[in-house]
Amino acid sequence: MFRKKALLFIFNGYCEFEISAAISMLRETHDLYTISLQKNLCKSEAGLTTVPDLIINEADPNDFDVLIIPGGDLQPIAEAKELFDWVKNFAEQGKVTAAICSGAYVLAQAEVLKGIPYTVTLSKEQRNFLRCFDEETYIYQPLVRYKNILTAQGHAYVDFGIHLNKMVREVKKETIDFYSGERNIYMESDSK
Repeated sequence: MFRKKALLFIFNGYCEFEISAAISMLRETHDLYTISLQKNLCKSEAGLTTVPDLIINEADPNDFDVLIIPGGDLQPIAEAKELFDWVKNFAEQGKVTAAICSGAYVLAQAEVLKGIPYTVTLSKEQRNFLRCFDEETYIYQPLVRYKNILTAQGHAYVDFGIHLNKMVREVKKETIDFYSGERNIYMESDSK
């Protein structure tokens, strides 16, 4: 059976909890690959060491259906023009492009957010300082979707994961309940 492919962009200081529900759910239908600017090990915000599968210039956007960009420490990627160009190309193909928390910075630098509604976990002062965000289209909401672009506040990581998966496949109510902490159908069948 042909499986779809998803990319998770990683960098030193990326926030792994923000993408945990999204990638856990995606494994049902997609093979997940990590991508980075360099082939170096990346240490996440909480100290998880991750090896990238690919670097930007090795990844053909045509081979992937989904791109996920976590938030975290923006300093290592602040001037990554190669990344911004690659992301712009990916998003312009109409592929699902999702960023959470400060990860939306990559979308803003790639000009993917130009003229469309979005959210990001950066204060107005931070957004103005970075000079790549359009204040007129910023919305303070947990999640904002516009066509193939999904942005989310960091605290909405479960809803981000659920919504991202709904953009690429049908998601069962039992799965939503499980990740939302509502109920676990498997445990309920054991208690009968």
